Amino acid sequence: MIAQQLIDFAKTPEGLIILAVAAFVLVTFAITALIFIVAGFLRRRFRKPLADAAGDAADPLAAAPAPDAEPTDDARDPLESFDRRSLKAQKAPIALARLRAVGPDITRASEPHFTEEPAPEPVVAGRTEPVVAAPSAPAAEAPAAAPASAPPVDAVSGAAPIVPPVPPVQPVQPVQPQQPPQRTEPPVVVLVQPPPAVTPIEAGAVPVQLDAAYAAAQAPNVQRLQQTAPVQPATALHPAAAPAFSRPPAPNPFANAEILLTLPFERRPGLAMAHADLCGAAVEAVFFDPEPVSRWDEDALRLVPFLPAGAARLLVTESDRETFHAGALHAQPDGVLELPGGLIALEYKSKGGRLEDPLRWAEALRTKDVLQTVLNALALSAESGRPAAPVLRTQNAVFFIRPTPALKRVLIENLAGAEAFLTTSSEGAASGGVSASDYAELLTPAVHKLFPRPEGAASAYGRAAHEALLKRR
Repeated sequence: MIAQQLIDFAKTPEGLIILAVAAFVLVTFAITALIFIVAGFLRRRFRKPLADAAGDAADPLAAAPAPDAEPTDDARDPLESFDRRSLKAQKAPIALARLRAVGPDITRASEPHFTEEPAPEPVVAGRTEPVVAAPSAPAAEAPAAAPASAPPVDAVSGAAPIVPPVPPVQPVQPVQPQQPPQRTEPPVVVLVQPPPAVTPIEAGAVPVQLDAAYAAAQAPNVQRLQQTAPVQPATALHPAAAPAFSRPPAPNPFANAEILLTLPFERRPGLAMAHADLCGAAVEAVFFDPEPVSRWDEDALRLVPFLPAGAARLLVTESDRETFHAGALHAQPDGVLELPGGLIALEYKSKGGRLEDPLRWAEALRTKDVLQTVLNALALSAESGRPAAPVLRTQNAVFFIRPTPALKRVLIENLAGAEAFLTTSSEGAASGGVSASDYAELLTPAVHKLFPRPEGAASAYGRAAHEALLKRR
């Protein structure tokens, strides 16, 4: 009846799972119990021979030797006389109490024992105690020499010890009083200079007079020095001057720098031209509509819209991080274009998206941007050995800059001073040369003084507003 119920219960999914889990648990318990039974049987089987070999000693301290007895080998080695079985039969506190009773009292502090040895006598190097010899007696009154006694014999080895021979006593020499060392004065060297040339006394000058008493007091010292050291001729103290070392002049880093003064030009619809003389340079301005130009496919025309098609090709852009050097000057143009007759150093200024005014562009053009563009062309030409044209590009304009020789001279001659100023003022942080941007910003005030710009409408309005507001009433 029960079996039939279990069979019916197992036919359902829930019953089948429950029966499977119960069977798994029963099998696990059975296997675990079997393992414990086998392990206990093996343990009892192998423990009996070990117990018979170890002996039936009940107390390991009972077999301890007496204090006066000679220690045996087992007593010397506590590991050999250790019986783990007997210690297990006892309680740990009782065994520890017996060990404390038999062993020494470790709670008492033992006094240190020092061996008293005579302190060695100090020995002074190079010094011996004097030996006083007795006065010599006449030969007749001298007593008979006692027979030399045999040296003592060692009781263990039976051999006589080796006695070093005694050196004969030397008579003591009388101590002579030590004379103080003679002091020798070092030779005095007198430097004799040639007498100065007699110069006429200027009007109103008072001649200096020496004190007569001081000169009389120093006269014996001067005479003694002249007698001690002979006077050397003045020519020996003043040898002929060595020829001055002439350094070769430093090479000019801008010797190969050349500005390209002409560029190919093609008139296109939408281009407007203008000209102005600014900052010691002639500036040619070309204005255009930025929207159609930005869609041109040729890179050279998109950057410089007035160039003929196919006249130039783009070599370097800002992403290439190409740097050109000319001595201490290092420049990084935003673009380098190659022409048949030279190169173009392109500097791009976005100005925040603002467009140039074709009527007032000369007033808005910054001096620092003009100088930086020219410096980029100088560094590019100096390193490449080819003439370079400075070109400044904005949102809707291109400025072709042609510097005058006077402006080039100002830029080249002040480079060393600008480098020294930046190195000193920055405490060595700017010791790697001068960038074109920093150098242009340093030279901006000087260029304004050397090449003054004409007053624009904005400057005139500002001056009039200041006069009207600050006028005294």
